[in-house]
Amino acid sequence: MKGRIHLLDPDRPDEALEVDVIAHDEAVLSVGVPNTYVSFDLTRYDASAPYRGVLGGRSFLFTPPAPRRRSPAREASTGVVAVAKKRTLQKI
Repeated sequence: MKGRIHLLDPDRPDEALEVDVIAHDEAVLSVGVPNTYVSFDLTRYDASAPYRGVLGGRSFLFTPPAPRRRSPAREASTGVVAVAKKRTLQKI
């Protein structure tokens, strides 16, 4: 996860906060507000929960997108090979 993301405020659903991702891991998401010196952390307690944080009396949530499935090309490069069964058509 990198770049800019939108944090949702449950109390003000129409007022999302756009932030830049500084760093992240499974438990902490560090973000900075563009064009300011403001940065803060959002935390979560398990991998299925959203990140939660507070800034200036407002609370924010961020739910990361679900992990992408690996493509067959990536699996082949990691040593896991899937063999496709060859199909042939028969003329009648």
